[in-house]
Amino acid sequence: MFKLNLKIAWRNLWKNKVYAAINIGGLALGLTAFVLMLLYINYEESYDTWTPDLENVYQIRERHDFFTPDNKEHWQDTQDSRIANLLRNKIPNTIAATRVQPDWDFIKGFSVKIANANPIVVSKMKDADSSFFQVFHYDFIQGDEQTALKNVRSVVLKESLAKKLFGTDKVLGKVIKVVMWRDDVGQDLTITGVVAEPKTPQTVKFNALMRTGEEDALPNNASNFHYCQVYAKFNTTDTAQLNSNLQRVYLEHKKLSFSQRKINFKEYYKDGKRPGLKAVSIANVHANPPFQTSWVEKLKPIVGISVFLLVISIINFVNLATAQSVQRAKEVGVKKVLGSYKAQLISQFLIESALQSVSALFLSIVLVEVVLPLFNAHFNVQLSFWHNAQLLTTLSELVGLFIIVTLLAGYYPAWILSNYNPVSVLKGNYENGLRGIALRNVLVVFQFVISVTFIIAIGVMHLQTKFISNKDLGFQRGQLINIKSNYDAKLAERLRTIPGVQYVGTSTQVMGNVFNVSESGYYKNTKLNFNSVTVSMDALPALGVQVVKGRIFSGAYKQDTINSIVINETAAKSFGKQVIGENYYLKRDDKNLVFQIVGVIKDYHNEGFDKVVLPTIYKVTNLGGTSNTNNLLVRFNTDNIAATIDKINVEWKKLYPNYPLEYETMDDAFSNVMDNNNRFINMVMLFSIISVSLSLLGLFALSTFVAKRRTKEIAVRKVLGASNIQIVNLLNKSFLLLVLAANIISWPIAYILIKKWLEGFAYRIDMAVVPFIIATLTSIVIAVLTVSIQARKAAVTNPVNALKYE
Repeated sequence: MFKLNLKIAWRNLWKNKVYAAINIGGLALGLTAFVLMLLYINYEESYDTWTPDLENVYQIRERHDFFTPDNKEHWQDTQDSRIANLLRNKIPNTIAATRVQPDWDFIKGFSVKIANANPIVVSKMKDADSSFFQVFHYDFIQGDEQTALKNVRSVVLKESLAKKLFGTDKVLGKVIKVVMWRDDVGQDLTITGVVAEPKTPQTVKFNALMRTGEEDALPNNASNFHYCQVYAKFNTTDTAQLNSNLQRVYLEHKKLSFSQRKINFKEYYKDGKRPGLKAVSIANVHANPPFQTSWVEKLKPIVGISVFLLVISIINFVNLATAQSVQRAKEVGVKKVLGSYKAQLISQFLIESALQSVSALFLSIVLVEVVLPLFNAHFNVQLSFWHNAQLLTTLSELVGLFIIVTLLAGYYPAWILSNYNPVSVLKGNYENGLRGIALRNVLVVFQFVISVTFIIAIGVMHLQTKFISNKDLGFQRGQLINIKSNYDAKLAERLRTIPGVQYVGTSTQVMGNVFNVSESGYYKNTKLNFNSVTVSMDALPALGVQVVKGRIFSGAYKQDTINSIVINETAAKSFGKQVIGENYYLKRDDKNLVFQIVGVIKDYHNEGFDKVVLPTIYKVTNLGGTSNTNNLLVRFNTDNIAATIDKINVEWKKLYPNYPLEYETMDDAFSNVMDNNNRFINMVMLFSIISVSLSLLGLFALSTFVAKRRTKEIAVRKVLGASNIQIVNLLNKSFLLLVLAANIISWPIAYILIKKWLEGFAYRIDMAVVPFIIATLTSIVIAVLTVSIQARKAAVTNPVNALKYE
């Protein structure tokens, strides 16, 4: 029976190959988007699962309120290095604890030099203490985890880096010179191990793991701190109890530290702030990053879009299957008269659905392989369908997806077809039934609700992007580069002598590399909270900021390096209308420091448009630029920037031959800030095009069946004198009403969704009406054109051909 049903299913698909192709192609598009999301979700969920030994590994997080993007309290993954010893000595369940250098945003990598070869910058080179491999288990190709970091000035390489540097992974005992910053003399590290790349991605990702001794040493003075990441392995999985113990021990440690530093604990935390320490399971670290939106939150709208596309594909399938039911009615009637059971008929039609589903699934896998390189570049991941550690999981999910799609797309049509009354069918009465028509109408409306919502979203997103792109940043990003280096007077003077270089300066607040430091000061006995930025004398001119009142720092005023400050417009609102010449007070080490406001500059954006510009105070460093910013701003006054940068590189090599020059243009920094938003918009645009295309495919096929079903009606109307235009309008009318209904439903849905998206921007447009109107007109025009193509073909057909057998 199964073989017979399979043959019948194949013959029916081949007989209606155009509509089968539309069905399979539409379903394949929806499945492709969904399979890509499955791959991505499986990839993200696979973080830190390469070994079961990680089950009891935790990242330690401390509550901080400084150096945070918004100057508010956050759980940070960096803390005082003393915390590692606190765990070892005070928490009985601790098996091992290790200190690891964080991934600082301002450090792109370290310079690595081998013998007489040119230095290259290697990213993800981490410094750690000797306990790292007691916490994290890796497969050693050479060396072993017990002795790899036993000695100071040792390094363990990933297999890929070893081959890149030496052409082989047989590198034990070889020496590499690592230069960590531009004027670092460097240190020779002996390679003591080579580890294989884990099969799944890692939170603590490294290309080389060093033990320089920096992470072993603790600050001698209680007032000094060395910040690092702390990871620990515990012999417990009771996170709640563990965190309770951690908080108790940490509170005691904090009070002792404050006592040694002569700080009143109760006074310091009187404003509702409180110290905190907690352990986060390594399995949950990647999904809960500090200061950033988790991948789960980022992916929610994309998953929603993918589900919608799959639903549209299934709707097309159901629409076409139920539309074809008229042609299959007599077949079902005859089979029932000959004794076929309802279950046999359902199984036959489900086999037809399964045949189409499996074809669509295979086609979608081919499409996935084609678009995967673009998808990887878009999301900055390295996904593979066949070569990944979760292949069995992915295949099992696809089998489940195949079953769900087959049942969703096939069961209802199968149930409808198998329920035909053979007597009514053989009399030809079923064609007047309204049940199938009503369902198809509802599904068409649902399809166009999704499509119109997408079109509206594209319109609003385009306007928001245009608004952001054209918005005044408050500084001139053109002809400006940021060299990844701290300010050095000797280098700055050399650069200023290069033709085409206008300004050289440094600042702790530059787009792409920002250090926000909260500061509490006083104005007329009123306590005010500001963001404090350290700049050199030429930093503000180099940025090209706009002066609103007064002036900016200048070498003509000696007091500028001592007690002058410049504030931005947001900060000026706290001082009142007349701010120039007013005094601002700071309390430091029992001293009252007095600063005079000499200028107000326009707010400038350095962290994108999803965050408001903080009220900010700018101060010049004592010696014109000694702050540790890792920003060296160079403003050009020439169009031949490439040649000028080459000259800068020559001067750089004279001073720092072992550390390559690294820089970023402010245009690139702006593009990076906008990157996530642009990626999301591009994906919505792509999925919108697919959504509209699927809807049109369904509408095209459905209008064809409607035209066929009404062939005799059209013929009679033509005989009675109806014109071609009247017949086209007749067939368009029913679909036009459905599209209008879809627009009415989609408007409030689109408004709610887009309003929520816009709320993610601190600076945004008002909700525009134009995209809603354009979406409505576009959907109506597209629907009318699509239906009219089939309606015209039916209208121009000779009525004699339809009526000659009556």
